[in-house]
Amino acid sequence: MQTPRFIILATALAVILFAPAAGASQVLHQTLRDLTLGSSDIVIGRVEGTRAHWDESHRKIVTEVTVQVSESLKGAPAGPITLTQLGGDLDGFRYAIPGNPLFRPGEEALLFVWRDAKGRAQVNGLAQGKFDITTDAATGERTVQRAPEGLRVREARALSLVRAGEQAPQLRLGDLLGEIRTILAEGGR
Repeated sequence: MQTPRFIILATALAVILFAPAAGASQVLHQTLRDLTLGSSDIVIGRVEGTRAHWDESHRKIVTEVTVQVSESLKGAPAGPITLTQLGGDLDGFRYAIPGNPLFRPGEEALLFVWRDAKGRAQVNGLAQGKFDITTDAATGERTVQRAPEGLRVREARALSLVRAGEQAPQLRLGDLLGEIRTILAEGGR
């Protein structure tokens, strides 16, 4: 059963109105379906590097993350993609956005991406849209999990969150990709 559009919009508006008072980033939990259908691009790639710089007004730090895309499930073709996000470290200043995903050169990740009005690629749902990929040295099996403690998930379909104190399982990358492909094939039904 789909949630009526007006409830989603009302909830989003409430989050926007009350987030400044709370002093922290607040986002709605997104299921795999939400992330898949709400993203312009879904890619697997390796982080090549990051570059922090001042915005045009020289008031905020912006970080660009270059990702070499090895596989595209939706949108962007294989090749480099540049993600843009508020925050970073520059000239002795740190501008931090709670909930932003962190990137390290050399890491591999599954990324859900949306594009703003200027066409800049950004991770969808803050850190909800970034899954770190690891490969078991003994078996070669590739697994995924979100890095932030409060966003780790128990299973692929609903992306239900791990409870406090509970051990987060490593999800098989193939299982998550299968779920994404099923959602894309259904076309939002």
